[in-house]
Amino acid sequence: MRKIDFRQNLQKINSNNLVMKNIRKYFLLTFAITISFNLFAQHNSWDGCGIKPNSKFRILNFFINVIYEEDSLNNKYPGEDWPRAYNEGVNNEAIPNYLLGFMDTVYVSQNNGILTRLFGEASFDSLQMIGDFVVVNVKESRVLTFPIVNNNYCQNTAFCYNNIIRAAIQLINEKGGLETLYGRNNIDDYDYENKEQIYFAQTMIRNISKEYGGISRDLGFGGANMGSSKIKIGNKEYSFSGKGTCQCIGSGDMSNNITSIIRHEITHSLLGSNSFHTSGGNHRGSTERMPFLTLQGGHGLFGGSGLVCTNGYERWRMHWRYHDAPYYISAHGHANSDIKKEDGNRSFYLRDFVTFGDAIRIKLPYKDSERASNQYIWLENHQVGKYGRLDFLQFSNLDVDCRPEGMPGIYAYYQIGRDTLSGSYATVWDTHERDNLKIISAEGYWNYSVLPVNPYKIDCINYGWHDYILERKEANPFCGYQDQEVQIHPFPSDNIIKLNHSFPMWRKKIETNIIDSLPGSGDNRDPFSVYSKINMSTNPSTCNAKTYYNYLFETGLPEYTEFAYKNNETSYLSGLSIEMIPQSNNTIFVNIRWDDYDISNSANWTGKIALKEKAILKNGHTIHLKQNKTPAQFTRDAESGLFAKISLFTCEPNSEFLQEPNTIFIVDEKSKMIIKSGAKYTIDNNAKLIVENGTLTIEDGADFFILGTGELIINNNSTVFIFNVTKLDIDANIYIQPGGKLIVDGGTLTNACPGEMWQGIIVEGDPNQPIQPQVQGFVQLKNNSKIENAITGINVSRGGIVSVSQSHFVNNKTGVKFEPLRQSNL
Repeated sequence: MRKIDFRQNLQKINSNNLVMKNIRKYFLLTFAITISFNLFAQHNSWDGCGIKPNSKFRILNFFINVIYEEDSLNNKYPGEDWPRAYNEGVNNEAIPNYLLGFMDTVYVSQNNGILTRLFGEASFDSLQMIGDFVVVNVKESRVLTFPIVNNNYCQNTAFCYNNIIRAAIQLINEKGGLETLYGRNNIDDYDYENKEQIYFAQTMIRNISKEYGGISRDLGFGGANMGSSKIKIGNKEYSFSGKGTCQCIGSGDMSNNITSIIRHEITHSLLGSNSFHTSGGNHRGSTERMPFLTLQGGHGLFGGSGLVCTNGYERWRMHWRYHDAPYYISAHGHANSDIKKEDGNRSFYLRDFVTFGDAIRIKLPYKDSERASNQYIWLENHQVGKYGRLDFLQFSNLDVDCRPEGMPGIYAYYQIGRDTLSGSYATVWDTHERDNLKIISAEGYWNYSVLPVNPYKIDCINYGWHDYILERKEANPFCGYQDQEVQIHPFPSDNIIKLNHSFPMWRKKIETNIIDSLPGSGDNRDPFSVYSKINMSTNPSTCNAKTYYNYLFETGLPEYTEFAYKNNETSYLSGLSIEMIPQSNNTIFVNIRWDDYDISNSANWTGKIALKEKAILKNGHTIHLKQNKTPAQFTRDAESGLFAKISLFTCEPNSEFLQEPNTIFIVDEKSKMIIKSGAKYTIDNNAKLIVENGTLTIEDGADFFILGTGELIINNNSTVFIFNVTKLDIDANIYIQPGGKLIVDGGTLTNACPGEMWQGIIVEGDPNQPIQPQVQGFVQLKNNSKIENAITGINVSRGGIVSVSQSHFVNNKTGVKFEPLRQSNL
């Protein structure tokens, strides 16, 4: 069984406590691609950020093997796929055995060379990159003759990656000039722009390290790093354009390494600089703001920590579309599937995404302010394993048995911002949305905790030992974690989140099941592979993602204030539902509605939530409004004591919430519920609104009804404020338990049905406790409040307290009824 070194994506850092072994970065800080832009000119994302997405060119690939004669300990990475060299020269020995599997020398659709094929499939053959190769075995002593280097990666040494490249070019020129392995030795083969220079060059160094050479295996840079070097071709020397990549790749088979650093760096030349890192290709080594607190996984050309293919967002930005499709986002039948609420209910058939490009993008209707970025949900049908495409989970193509290929189905994700494709440079190449795609996993979002365990290794996937697992706790659809992100778990003694609070998911526990994972890389639980329907009440939901603009730099403290105005703190409930129905012909029928208001699942709701339209809690289900336990901010909140604010649910003006019979809504764990003026809230027969440990405010102008035998129950440590006219049916009740408080401030409690009287308020107390509001049921009427048309306005028993000031009892059979030991202030 082959062992896979997971360092191509992850580096571990040591921590100062038993559960701290976490991610340092996904990829080495990549040099931003330096391009001269006119900031006031028209720019288009599909023109690329260095190379054009519809171009056809040949790459000159340098494979460099360092021969160490002074320190054999530096001769790293033994292996068979690219063996060690012993004699200096060009193409003389130690030639990698996988070159034609790495890149093709001529272009045909569905090439064999992995890089050629990957970008060809992603672009529907619009981007055709082929190449030729030269293998240079260069002595360490030759490199040391070049000037001393001092930069961020090489300090006070001549042995640095850029000098290694210069030494290789020097040796090629000494040997008479460029002689490639497949005979492309003319400048015209590489001069795509007709500028008498090499358009795109790549340097792959086999055996250097960060300590000696400047970069470690599977890490690298954008830009070829040729400096002022010129290469002799024929009788003339030619310069390099600066476009390209530079990396250390080790001795492994690069034709199997679909998600390599080389692919990542080429993608920079298409999609943008470090601020465009996304889809598993992000890290903590740069300071551009990102909209999520944690690092996100996913599928895409920058990362591919899940599926190894591109995604619809990238194709849309690059204007890569299936050959006869009229739209850049379209579904089967040439339907425009880039939709919004104003388009109404729509249905689409999605074919295989990688083959045909079918995708749906749904613009979400609400956000906190105009300054917040727009949000979208993308849906892609990936028929993994059925069309012969590069579309499977990372590492499943290797000869190991611990990674599934992946399940066919809908793969969904959020897009945050970056929705302007043409305009000024600042809008097209926006730098404030790094890592802006977030997976929507069919497994849902959950609270997790870190569980210390004895050190373990995961067979065949990674090289490290781990001393924790992540234990899945309760569902948290609006604020929780999903597998394809690096979780943050602050330590009890800390009041601010730090880098060593990050915990990638190597292994998780679900109830009694222990499941090996792969950080950020997804599994068969992520796609919607069977009939599925999601809406505002499911986990996952169709609500928007929470955003929290920040960076947490690897050498310092986080910054999370400069772009706080862009934060979208609210989950907006709407009628959006997405129904996904697999078909026998490998298509998936997707039905999108904007008027699905049924809450047909019991759910936990956390965070800040707003109802803008309508919601119907269906018979037999429970909503539990409670504290978010997953970190949502960098500082510990003074009120909640956690790294998240207390939860708040608001029924906005013109919204309507209906609790059908036999439903329960619980306001708990210091949460707050507000029914705004103009909103309508109805508690139907035998339904209960329970303020368990929180606050309910019913504003003046709201419509609040308790029908049939519905109940409003106010428990210990809870307060209900009524400022409006509240209407109650004949058998409806308001219960105030010991320690609960009802404050009617200018409001009126009256009958819902003309001619029928309601039961009245029941105030419970505890005769064994002092007569104080903290431990007794307490009701206060003030500022011209009224209780009218009740059988007993207030029924006070067992120690409850009533306080009435400038208020009235109107048309009640009994105003206030006291049992012994009651106290009032009438």
